[in-house]
Formats: sequence, structure tokens, C-alpha cells
Amino acid sequence: MDLPERLWRETIEALPSEIALLDSDGTILFTNRQWRDFGRENGLVGESAASLGENYLEITEGADDEHARRAFDGLRALLAGEQSRFTVEYPCHSPDERRWFRMSAKLLEHGGDRYIVMEHLNITGRKLAELMVREKSERLEALHGAAQELLQIESQEEAVTFAVTTLKEVLEMPIGGLWLYAPDRHVLEPAAATEEAETLVGDHPTYRSEESLSWQAFAEDTTYVFDELSKTPGRYNLETPIRSEMILPLGPHGVLNIGATEVHAFDETDVTLAEIWAVTVTQVLSQIKREWRLHERERELTRERDRLEQFASLVSHDLRTPLTVAMGRLELASEECDTEHLVHADHALYRMEQLIEDLLTLAREGEAVGKTEPVRIPAFVEKCWSTVETRHASLRTNTDLAVQADESRLAQVFENLFRNAIEHGNDDVTITVGALEDERGFFIEDDGPGIPEDEREEVFKSGYSTTSDGTGFGLPIVKQIVEAHGWKIFVGEGASGGARFEITGVGRITG
Repeated sequence: MDLPERLWRETIEALPSEIALLDSDGTILFTNRQWRDFGRENGLVGESAASLGENYLEITEGADDEHARRAFDGLRALLAGEQSRFTVEYPCHSPDERRWFRMSAKLLEHGGDRYIVMEHLNITGRKLAELMVREKSERLEALHGAAQELLQIESQEEAVTFAVTTLKEVLEMPIGGLWLYAPDRHVLEPAAATEEAETLVGDHPTYRSEESLSWQAFAEDTTYVFDELSKTPGRYNLETPIRSEMILPLGPHGVLNIGATEVHAFDETDVTLAEIWAVTVTQVLSQIKREWRLHERERELTRERDRLEQFASLVSHDLRTPLTVAMGRLELASEECDTEHLVHADHALYRMEQLIEDLLTLAREGEAVGKTEPVRIPAFVEKCWSTVETRHASLRTNTDLAVQADESRLAQVFENLFRNAIEHGNDDVTITVGALEDERGFFIEDDGPGIPEDEREEVFKSGYSTTSDGTGFGLPIVKQIVEAHGWKIFVGEGASGGARFEITGVGRITG
């Protein structure tokens, strides 16, 4: 054997893939060491042995396998000169291992004869990676579908049941349970579990503060993965049949536990998908809790409206009727006699009528705001001013701003603030309406005696008044209307020491 041929053979023998040379009939003329070792290690003998002198075409043609038939067709096409290269990937599993190979064949022509150089390369690593990616993608897609279903659930009980069912049906983790935090007792209570978990573990415990790994994960809001639970200190049940466990926090709601009876049962993909699911469950439980609180608030508001309506009915009918009778009788009495006592009685009845009107405003209109529209302040405040008993008071408007508001409710704001300034100021009090410089809003200010600093928070409380003629409901009505618009009102001291009411958060002010 000359040097070039020896080097050629040694080179082929050293290659990591399995190499064979076939003649034009398909007979194996040469194989390298990898090819021979593979046949020996896998017990390929007799008719199935692809060794020297055997006809590879006959072996593949007689095999009851789709990939072998494709190999046969490809090799025949090469030898027929129909193509120069051929490749096929195929599984070749053993009892102990899943394996895949890629067969590549190339046509060679030498001395007028045709030969085939054939290579079999182990591609198991790549195939397993592809399968893992595909499996993860399919599980993630299924998890996405489950998340869409979970988002439609409105009941906490249904949500936690669906959460553990998904562990089994989508994530292929049949042993799982969910615990919810009970703030009144400061414990984690079992809320749902898969059938497999119930069968394996039985009754699930209630976890109390700092007595279990589940509580630790909940308190620290941290996912824990235990590959060998029996070697983990702090586990709740020392005799548990669970060997691997994932504990996933659900924010303030509780924890989701996933177990397995084998050690090292969860890989990185399992943990990632479980964490995605835990985040989804947490979001849904938070959403359900918000909706529940909203419904509770709506029910409470409905009950409050009903009570106010009953109160308004009482004020409107049961108080107004005798008041009307008393005012009529007083008018008749005034025709028969002339005494200052009747004047005082008339004033008292008038004040009672004012009280009834203000009470009805608070009770019936409540925090309602109707359709809003642009309201230009200068002309609007003049209109409001004309409806108030102004005595010798005067109004100044030093701005040309406009606001978006419910016109009828805003009129109540200005009218009540005007009356308040006149009632507490001198007969010639001056009231100024203008726009705020630094914030989007406006102010109503007077040059009267003002409101003491320690009383400024009290003026918005129902019934609070510093005059004998006041009902104590005017400013609470103002505050209610302002807040119903989404604005805020503050009381302070004006430039001349009088009262200054600033209304902010009004929105864009246009000139």
C-alpha cells in the first residue's frame, strides 16, 4: 500500500461519522471504524447487517420502514445518474436511547464505473433540541389559550379550580394545589387541588405563619424549586411522598404548589412555564378582587341612595306639608293682628324652608353631574349674581376664562359661595372671581372678615354655620358639586384678609 492510499484510509477511519463506499450494484466495498463499531454495538448481524460484501440496496428495500424506503429510492436515483447528492434524516432508537441520524450520499465516477460514498452522522443532540423547542412552543401556546379562558372567569372559586386543572391538562403537571391567604386569620388555606394531589397527599393542611416552606415563599414573594424535597429542612410534612416541588407565590393572594414523586422532576422549561402561569393566575385573582370591591361599592352606593331617597321623601312630604300649613296660618294671622312675634315666626319658617331645600339638594342630587359643556365665566357669574339677594355687595370679574362643566350644578357653586360671602361679610362686601395663576382653576374671593385658619376644614361639614341665618349646608353642597366634576376645593385667606375659595383640577382654561 503506497503512502497516499494509507493516509486516505487513516483519514476516513478517524472521521467521527460512519462512512461506507458502495459499488454500482449497491454492494458495500468499504466501511470505516465508526460504521463497524456501530454495527457491533447494536447487534446488526445477518440480513440486517450493513457490512462488507452486503448489498445495502437490498437491505433498505426489504426494510418495513418509511425512511429506509426513502433511502433506497435516493440511492437508486444516484446510481441511475438522476441526481448527484441525496440526504435523509431518520430515527434509529435503541431500547435505552432516542437517536436520530442523517444519511448523506454522493455519486462518484471512476474509470467509467459509478460509486456511492455514504455518510451516517448522529444528529441526536440537534433533534432533541428541536423537539424541546417545539414542545415548549406547543405548551406555551396551550398556556396562552388557558390564560385567555382564565381571564373570562369572574368567580374566585372557579378561577382557582381552573388554575390547578390547567397544571394537569396543559402543563402536564398532575400533582398540584392552590392555597389562598385569609387575612382575618393570617393563614394560607387550601382552596383547590388536582385529583392526583388529593389521592397522593389526602387532606391538605392550613399553613400558619413561618411554619412551612409555602408560607416562606408567600411571605418573601419568591419562587422555590426543590429537586430533592426529602433533603430540604423546614418542610411541613416530614413523611411526604413528594420528592420534587415548586412553590410559586401568587402575590397577596396565596401560593401555587406543584409536586412530583421523582427527584429532579422539573427542568428549566417546567419552571419557566409554571412561573408564567402563576403570574397569570395572580393577575386574574387581583382583577376578580377589584371587581368584587367595585360591586360591593356599587351595592353600598345603591343602599345609600335608597336611604337618601327615603329621607328626601320624608323631608319633601312629611315636613313640607305642615310647613306650608304653618306659613298659610301665619299669613292669615298677620291680617288679624300686628305683632313682632309674627315677624320672628315668619323668619323661622323661612329658614326652615331653606333648610328643607338644601337637604333635598344634598339627598336627591347627591354627587350627580349631568352633561358638561363650555361655560364662559364672566357672563355666567353675572347671571348667577342676579339670582342672589346681594344687598349692597358688589361683584368683580377680572378674567375671561371658560370651563367645561354642568351649567346648572356650577350655578349652585357660585350662588352658594356668593350667599356665604354676603351672609358673613359686611353689607358692602366685594366679591372677586378670577383665574388661578399657577394651576388650572379659578377662585372666588371676598374682602370680608375671612375664615379662621382652625375652622377652614370644618366649613365643609354638613350643619356647620357661624351665623344664625345660615343652614350649614351651603358649603357642603359646593364641595359635593366640585368633587362630582372631578375637581378639588380649598379655602384660604384672600388678598384683603377675607375668605378665598380655590377650585383646582378644572382642566384646560381658555381665554
